[in-house]
Amino acid sequence: MKKIRKEYYFIAILLILFILLTMFVLGGKVDIIDEIVFNNIIKLKGNVITKILYIITSLASTIGIFVLLGITSVTFLRRKVFSDFKYVIGNVLIGVVLMDIIKNIIKRVRPSWKWIAQGGFSYPSGHTISALLLYGTLMLLIYKKVHGKERKPLLICFSLMVILTGLSRIYFGAHYLTDVVASLILGSIILIISNMFMDKEFNNDKNKDRKAIQTK
Repeated sequence: MKKIRKEYYFIAILLILFILLTMFVLGGKVDIIDEIVFNNIIKLKGNVITKILYIITSLASTIGIFVLLGITSVTFLRRKVFSDFKYVIGNVLIGVVLMDIIKNIIKRVRPSWKWIAQGGFSYPSGHTISALLLYGTLMLLIYKKVHGKERKPLLICFSLMVILTGLSRIYFGAHYLTDVVASLILGSIILIISNMFMDKEFNNDKNKDRKAIQTK
């Protein structure tokens, strides 16, 4: 019997969690939790925090993501690993399309307490999944291919950007906690699948290099 990869179990668990969370959202069973979380996060409100989180949330907007993708593409090109960039742009595009479909199916109205202009539906958070897939994919590539001193700082930096993006969406009242959690779950599924493709491609490349060396 062929052994089932552990990644499939993680994907199945995350899918179940997303379905359950969506059912709770549609049934209004998490409204009180969302409100309590917002009321506690907004207590952090201050000029410095607001400016920092506004920059972070702006970077995860449509324009911000395009700018970051442009900068990232140049970096990949300079390092002569542009072929890896397909994972970054592919994951982000998948996330954007998936969010648009789910938002228009669930049609959850945004929080009444939002204090920044934001159109469209609330569930799940597009900013959060875009940030997770952009920074998360970069983290996967860095973990697999970067081995210098800059590796750990980059991983920490990108992790913080994901966390702070989700926090900023709740802080500004643009999303509920459950919107952010839903995006983190879906984004994680995409990253797991992407990681499986990366492992297969990179392992094949290593095998080709070994064969090339042996034939010389």
